[in-house]
Amino acid sequence: MLYEFSNYNKHGNTRTRIIPWPNGKAFGVNPSGLGGYINVRMFKYEYKHELIPPSLANIGSKRYILPTWQEVLPETELKDIKWIKPKPKRAEVIEHKFKSSCGKKTYTTKKYIATDNSVKYSCNCFGAIRAKDGRCTHIKSIEK
Repeated sequence: MLYEFSNYNKHGNTRTRIIPWPNGKAFGVNPSGLGGYINVRMFKYEYKHELIPPSLANIGSKRYILPTWQEVLPETELKDIKWIKPKPKRAEVIEHKFKSSCGKKTYTTKKYIATDNSVKYSCNCFGAIRAKDGRCTHIKSIEK
């Protein structure tokens, strides 16, 4: 178990360090000589990735969180890592419905806005297939 320990040094500045502590034992400290401020809280390393879970590797005398190669304390265990899974960005789809000129059919025109803000259009009418650039009257009306 890891703890973040903070206190004031002799100059009044906050000093923070990460301390490994055995499981099942209460965290205790002698406050004499540690200044007027002491703060202790549980500590977890943050690891961000959508799919790959964190793992630990020992190389020489150092320990790392993989695949980010973040150096951690040698006593770090997997339970000391908080896995943050960012939500993937998705494309936005906006649909428009158009009635055919005879009124018998309904055409669906879609505007796709990708995560990089590029825009694409599609339509299920015959004019979109027939047009050289793929832009039927429905797509042109949405572009405006």
